[in-house]
Amino acid sequence: MDGRTLNLYTIAVYKIIFLVFGTVGNTLFIHLIIRKKQLQSRTSILQCFQCFFHLFCQFGPIMDGVFDIGSMYNREQCFNRVAFYVFFQAAQGLIMVVIVADILIFVRFPIFYRSLSTTVYICVTAIPVLAFAGFTTFYGYLSKNKDWIPSCSPPFLFTSEASIAYKYLFIFFSVIVMAFYLILIRTFNHRRQSNDKNSLKTVKRLQLSVIIFFFTWFFSQVFGLVVLTITEYSVSGGMIFAHNSLFVCLSYSNTFYVTIWRSKEYREQFYSVWWPKKKQASTIPIFHTSFTSPKPSNPDLTSTRRHHQYP
Repeated sequence: MDGRTLNLYTIAVYKIIFLVFGTVGNTLFIHLIIRKKQLQSRTSILQCFQCFFHLFCQFGPIMDGVFDIGSMYNREQCFNRVAFYVFFQAAQGLIMVVIVADILIFVRFPIFYRSLSTTVYICVTAIPVLAFAGFTTFYGYLSKNKDWIPSCSPPFLFTSEASIAYKYLFIFFSVIVMAFYLILIRTFNHRRQSNDKNSLKTVKRLQLSVIIFFFTWFFSQVFGLVVLTITEYSVSGGMIFAHNSLFVCLSYSNTFYVTIWRSKEYREQFYSVWWPKKKQASTIPIFHTSFTSPKPSNPDLTSTRRHHQYP
């Protein structure tokens, strides 16, 4: 077995590992939110949609380079295999922007946020996500042809120019998410200066969110853009570029595990569902990012959100 083949088998193994852990984690997160009304907020509902999208996204990398190592496909064959992946990857890419924007609106404009109906709010936020995913998939359908492509994954389904534009668009979404995170960190930093311990914890959690987001989804998109723009590369270069799937798979599978790790409230609620003998969970719901669960530093806001988020 040569080095290139060994590299492909290594990638196939960790794709399957991430598929198992990601499927378990995303399913447990959705189940936890459904079971525990204390955790149900607009943000957590949006996260459930994101986890649902991730469940399907995790099967995308499996469709290429796991059970068909060494196989090649043209664009038409590839689209027929991974059309679902194109849709759900596009949806999860945009919903991350929606989730962080949701938290930012709640922090900066709490009165306006509480005045909105939860049902209408979720429906309105879902429309652009599903519309963007549908348009992206339809464009992939229009791009079908008999040209052979180096990898059966969403970026290669489009023409060269469209593939690069596709990556730039996702990088743009990622930059928006990073900017929203920085605004949130700055907001809670101001509160921390007033010796607010909750704000200090929130800042640390948001900083961790930025780090995880940067080294998973954002990095994978930048790395993917580099792969698309290089027309020729060596065998060793191709072996290295193939490991971009590691960051993609990690971004699809970390939500539940990092949330349970960083949030005592979620951890206790999880124990109350699966290990009832554990310490009973707190009944105070909190808003959170897709990676962490920071508490609002203003107790009045927490109380108000608990009573008004379900009109």
